[in-house]
Amino acid sequence: MQLSHPIGPYQGLDPRDCFIVSNDQQVPMGTGTVISFMQGEMYPDAPLRIFISIEAQPAARSLLLGALLARAEEKRAEAPGLRARLYTIVSPEDADLLSFYEKAGFKADDTQDVWHFELPAWSSRVPVSCNLLPVTLRSQEDAMAFMQRLNTYRIEMLDMNTMIRCMQMEHFCALGFYRGVNPVSEVLLAGQGDSVSLVGLYVRADYRRQGFAKAIIGAAAEQLRSHGVEHISANIFSSIPAQTALMRAAAARKIRTVAVMPGADLEPDQ
Repeated sequence: MQLSHPIGPYQGLDPRDCFIVSNDQQVPMGTGTVISFMQGEMYPDAPLRIFISIEAQPAARSLLLGALLARAEEKRAEAPGLRARLYTIVSPEDADLLSFYEKAGFKADDTQDVWHFELPAWSSRVPVSCNLLPVTLRSQEDAMAFMQRLNTYRIEMLDMNTMIRCMQMEHFCALGFYRGVNPVSEVLLAGQGDSVSLVGLYVRADYRRQGFAKAIIGAAAEQLRSHGVEHISANIFSSIPAQTALMRAAAARKIRTVAVMPGADLEPDQ
């Protein structure tokens, strides 16, 4: 087997971030990719996130993983002094692939889970010196700006098509706490019938642990309840204490695990 790079960009990636493995007859056996990005708002202890993906026949996985790990180390070295987290995403039903990563030293210590809870009766009291307002969405530029603010606090990026679908749903609620024109916390919920999904929620780092998340969900719940909504579902990462604490406060129940995220920490050079 042999490794190569594509001759040009692959799905928008630098060719150096994509590897193709072929057998001795030059028949492709699979591909591997690596993407790095900063996520300091969600993961302040290890803000550099390096995501790898392998789509290949089992016989080609080890060769691809070795190449991806080497490329991941190059990316980590480009951000000296920062801790990094190398991770991938595996279906909970794919025991074979999960075992492959675990044998390679990855720890399956993070999951993405769906939680379900009734609209909470939390106080919607506006924090001191803040205003509670609908998110301004008068134009596509407004929608893009809102989406980009939400994406700062997400791993899976929202795109404009998703935003448009949300805005077209029966229930659409986008609220924010603002100090002057500066957003402190914003939330987006959308859905049909008696249920909505918590699409996005953030609180700026310098305003956390002050009850903003519960207050803004409480405000959204007041609006949604008057339109017949009874339940909220949310995708939660088990490794983020603030998200799991919010689910406990809402007396939410875990419905299912939608993804396992095996990973390994990459320490900065000393």
